[in-house]
Amino acid sequence: MKTTILTLLSLLLTAALSLQAQEFRGAEIDLFVSNGADRSAYLVLGVREGCTDGLDMAYEEYELPPMPPNEIFDVRVVSTPGQSQLGLGSYRDYRDVKSTTSPFTLNYTIAWQCGVGSTGIEVTWPDPYPARITSMVIDGVDMNGKQSWSSSFPQGQVTVEVRFNYVPLTFSATPASINFNVNNKDPLPYVDVQIVTEGDANAAWTLQYDAPWLYVNPTSGNGAGTIRVSVISSSEPAGNYSTTLELRSPVYGAQLDIPVTMSMTVGINDPPIPGEPYLHRSYPNPFTEQTVLQLQLGSAANRPLSLRIYDALGRQVADLSARVQHTGAVQAVPFHAAELPPGTYTCRLTVDGNVFTTSMLLLK
Repeated sequence: MKTTILTLLSLLLTAALSLQAQEFRGAEIDLFVSNGADRSAYLVLGVREGCTDGLDMAYEEYELPPMPPNEIFDVRVVSTPGQSQLGLGSYRDYRDVKSTTSPFTLNYTIAWQCGVGSTGIEVTWPDPYPARITSMVIDGVDMNGKQSWSSSFPQGQVTVEVRFNYVPLTFSATPASINFNVNNKDPLPYVDVQIVTEGDANAAWTLQYDAPWLYVNPTSGNGAGTIRVSVISSSEPAGNYSTTLELRSPVYGAQLDIPVTMSMTVGINDPPIPGEPYLHRSYPNPFTEQTVLQLQLGSAANRPLSLRIYDALGRQVADLSARVQHTGAVQAVPFHAAELPPGTYTCRLTVDGNVFTTSMLLLK
């Protein structure tokens, strides 16, 4: 019973630390080790920038108690002569990054005992290998194309060679720049941009911009993805506008700027008078989780106002009044509706006794 509790606690600790470890710069591979009966554990082999060859508590490397009697299942990463010093062993073995310009190989050592009811172990890992890991050799055998390795010995040690290619993370975007030509008689334009994370296929990224006439979705992700960049207002004064989509890594120093320009020309229909309050159609519409409301207060910028959302039965589901800026310029107010049921919703802008409405369709 005590062993079962310790095993469960170690698995929970490993899972929690794995989430925290994502904030560190490095590369790692998770190994799931099972005795084929009812015992298993996770081991982590990898590199971290600034890590030593010993036990680094800042990188979740903790020394384990001595190996239990042979009747009890146990698996751990132990010291590798000339490469690491882990004391009695750990569930993790991180080393420092040896090179950011050329591949390098590190050796790790796994020790195990199967315990009662088993005569061997099986080790499995993700396929394909995680980013920046190009190959793995266990006990002299290349594991390329394989997802597991097993041993029929009830106890022993094995050397795991992991080859890293720790190239710096970079971003690329296609197209690399965006130019919109907009008027108030044609549909508002959009462009789909392909984002690629080079050097780490699963690297996280965030995107920021500052332009009330623009809407980008999504603004964060992991690995390669597509973002939609949309113009959401045709009521800006005629002229040229520009902004920058700032693509950044929350962990590494990687960054990419995507310039966006917009040329606004007046169409055959005159836009709303700048001095009059106006509520534009939201974009996107229909939407699934978030849409952006476009409005302008004009000369009534300092007047009492409210911006509220109602469902099809007339019940208020959101009050966005506090998000409205008291300015006469066109502004964007996001509406998050991920927790609301699908259906038709009405946005009602009330300014100085005047009421403006627009409908939105929420899909799930």
